[in-house]
Amino acid sequence: MLDETTKSNIKEIFDRFDTNHNGVLDREEFCKGFADLLKTLSEDQSDQEIQKIAEEAIEKFDLNKNGQIELDEFNQLMIFLINEKGLSVDDV
Repeated sequence: MLDETTKSNIKEIFDRFDTNHNGVLDREEFCKGFADLLKTLSEDQSDQEIQKIAEEAIEKFDLNKNGQIELDEFNQLMIFLINEKGLSVDDV
C-alpha cells in the first residue's frame, strides 16, 4: 500500500508525463516520459533499447488494454519499479 506522500509524488510524475493534460497517457506521452525517466536514472541504454522497454511497460501495465496508461495503471508501474527495481520516487 502506498502512503499519501508517495501517491502524491506519483501523481506529480504522471502529470509531468501527461503533456496534453487529458488525464491519461497515450503511447507517445508515456514513451517520452518513460525514456526521460530512464535517462534521469542514469540507465546506460540506447534510445532504441529505452523505446523497447517503454513499449514492454505499456503492454504489461495497460491493464484494460485500451492503448493508454491511466493513473491507476501508472501507480502499478511505479509500485513495480519501487519494489522490484529498488527505485525511490524521490529519485525521479
